Amino acid sequence: MYKCRVIRQGFKALKALDRLVAFLVFLDPILSVLRAIKNIFRYIGGGNSKLKFKNMGNSRIVFFFYTLWFIAAPLFVYAQISESDLPKSAYGLPVVNQVALYETIVRANPDNALVDLRGFIPHAKFDIRYAGSNNLIGRPLYPAPDIFMRKPAALALREAAKRLKASGLGLLFHDGYRPYEITVVFYETIKDTTFVADPRKGSRHNRGMAVDLSLYDLKTGKELSMPSEYDETTPRAFHDYMDTDAASIAHRTLLRETMEAVGFDVYPWEWWHYDFKGWQSCYTYDLWHAEIRNANRRLRRS
Repeated sequence: MYKCRVIRQGFKALKALDRLVAFLVFLDPILSVLRAIKNIFRYIGGGNSKLKFKNMGNSRIVFFFYTLWFIAAPLFVYAQISESDLPKSAYGLPVVNQVALYETIVRANPDNALVDLRGFIPHAKFDIRYAGSNNLIGRPLYPAPDIFMRKPAALALREAAKRLKASGLGLLFHDGYRPYEITVVFYETIKDTTFVADPRKGSRHNRGMAVDLSLYDLKTGKELSMPSEYDETTPRAFHDYMDTDAASIAHRTLLRETMEAVGFDVYPWEWWHYDFKGWQSCYTYDLWHAEIRNANRRLRRS
């Protein structure tokens, strides 16, 4: 909590300096420092980036170094946010389970944001099974049919949707980001780590880097056939299962080829599940969708 309080105080100081130096949105700590220094020089030089130090008074030199310190200090704090600094779950896994912590890591790197896919993916349909009882557990687990993905994965999904449109098809989403709390429920109910994640490691879904989806026909609105039902825990769900009709195999292959083309990897045991490359280096989140939506609104206003 102390570290989080230090981070929040540092960012408040940075926001105050925004009015003076037109501080840019964070890309990453190193770029932020470089661009902030550039803006400071422009301010001191009255808009001229080629400063003439011999004409500067002592007060402006002092102002320069104090400003540089207040900008750099929060960035050094951001750079220290590693998994070892995060709260631990009951299974010992570091998790982002505080809204303030989520906002901090998004400010440090916008790619850490979890994006609401509704309205973001063109021509998409949504059948969020864990908001109802038609799922692996047999009861509602989400309070609302929300679906979020980490920003880079969301952008890749939008590209996939654009490619499929040329074939008259759209993406049908069943699940995306999943709060870590739900992964614990899955594990303690199912136990089989072929179909549910080990909470000591967390799920790709918990990182906003895994998605469950299928295909539908843009004209008819009907879902395309697949070798098994979604969330089915039988060999028919496996990617190498071939004892089914040719159309279902073709649909599964088309989905796979499209997803791989935009940066996703298959999960061999579930034809509907895809992991975006680089998931291993991402934070594990344990926040509800409504909390994330509200945090994203605050971030856009800041």
